Amino acid sequence: MATVRPQLIIFAASHFCEKARWALDWHGISYEEVGWPPGLHQIMAQHRGLKEAHVPIVFEGEEVIQGSGAIIDWADRKDQNPDRTLTPAAERSEASEIENRVGEVIGVHVRRLAFAELLPANAHVVKSALFYSATGWRRLAGNMMWPVTRQVMMRKCNIVPGSAEESRSKLEEEFDWLEGKLADGRTYFVGNRFIRADLTVASLLAQCARPNELADRHTMSGSDSLAAALDRWSDRPIMRCVRSQHEMHRAC
Repeated sequence: MATVRPQLIIFAASHFCEKARWALDWHGISYEEVGWPPGLHQIMAQHRGLKEAHVPIVFEGEEVIQGSGAIIDWADRKDQNPDRTLTPAAERSEASEIENRVGEVIGVHVRRLAFAELLPANAHVVKSALFYSATGWRRLAGNMMWPVTRQVMMRKCNIVPGSAEESRSKLEEEFDWLEGKLADGRTYFVGNRFIRADLTVASLLAQCARPNELADRHTMSGSDSLAAALDRWSDRPIMRCVRSQHEMHRAC
């Protein structure tokens, strides 16, 4: 009897979904990637009996693993190779602190900045990026729901005049914080090898750093002011660090 691969439910251009995707690839876990269009994903999650609708989600048989951090935990348990674990016990506490702050601040403001720059006048760019992996009837239903979904996304992300500049400013504060941790010349944020803190930073900032290893379908572009910010940030130490982590560890 053929083994059924786990399903990874994603929005194609989501940086949190890239975090989960990278963790599965790091551990050599074969999976089927399935796109749920935004908006429809709430109905799909409810149909599967989930209380929350956020992606990424892994389905393996009856098991449900939701959220990029939980997926890293699951992938670590699945592999059981101590040399590949992304959560070594000695670094767990400090790595979790970095992971949580990066997710709650940088991850949120990277998304808000992109949406603030693109949803008001270039919503088709966001739609194309998020719908990339959605096929068949899901894509059709997502298209029908898109006008309402776009308004919900703008409201949930608090997209109002000045949002883009506010998020740019907040991100630059966080870049300073991360660069402070690298100021002693270290390669990794915690310890002496690549773990979940590094994976989190590298995946959630990938769309800002634009490493060669990041597929075009996992990015969003179309705003001159957004492009100008990315160009201005390109040579910052944290962006060089993100590109280096991709070059060393993404093609695992």
